[in-house]
Amino acid sequence: MVKLVIVSSKKYLKSKQAVELLSYLDEKKIKYEKILVDSSFPKIDREIGYDLIISVGGDGTALKAMSLGWKYSLPVLNLGSGRVGYLVNSLENIDVESVINQKFNNFKNRTPIIQNNDESQPAFNEIVIIKNAPTRMLDMQIETYKQKVKLRSDGLIISSSLGSTAYNYSAGGPIVQTSINSLIITPISPFTKFPRSIVLDHKSEIKITILKKQDYSIQFDGAEVIEGNEEKDIVFDYKLSKNELMVMEESDEPKLDHFLNQILR
Repeated sequence: MVKLVIVSSKKYLKSKQAVELLSYLDEKKIKYEKILVDSSFPKIDREIGYDLIISVGGDGTALKAMSLGWKYSLPVLNLGSGRVGYLVNSLENIDVESVINQKFNNFKNRTPIIQNNDESQPAFNEIVIIKNAPTRMLDMQIETYKQKVKLRSDGLIISSSLGSTAYNYSAGGPIVQTSINSLIITPISPFTKFPRSIVLDHKSEIKITILKKQDYSIQFDGAEVIEGNEEKDIVFDYKLSKNELMVMEESDEPKLDHFLNQILR
């Protein structure tokens, strides 16, 4: 029988969906481990041989569960009941019995963005390069397909299609259907003339040069990973990984009604 990892937080474990799910698993005597993501990044015991990660919460919890799934090569099912949740499914729309019987359906392969070919630090939504000095903008150079463009702005978002409705959307970027594997470049408050966004295909590689003596940080799905101020220009390479994570989704439809009706309330 399937062995599950339940990823959630103290807050969401009290939600209706979490209570219903755990009650069902207890009734069916399904083995599961609860992992809280309120503070430190969790670990999974590889020796137990889990089959599936189920997250219960919002999109932030879903992203942490996906990072765990990536690290431990486990498929992920994201459940949630938040006001805006683009990465999560409703428990009412999931056949839990089929999941328990390992008849996994509707899984989509999701591809993260990686930096400098490092597969250990995936970003499923976006990578953000942002200034740390409040009164100074960042001077950068963007290079793709051997073409170079200078940019002066508060920062830069490199988003996947999956993350197009997150920070990318808030910064004025487009909503991209998740079935279209792409990279989206969106500036944050640009000073120089620059398109609102540039959408590149899944084969594209992006080279970002941050000019010397600038305070900056780089965030992966909202978590700060790098903070720097170098004495010389520094270059970072970004592309979509060649590997994929299996994530259970209702569909690849753009969910415009769900997303736009919620944020326009």
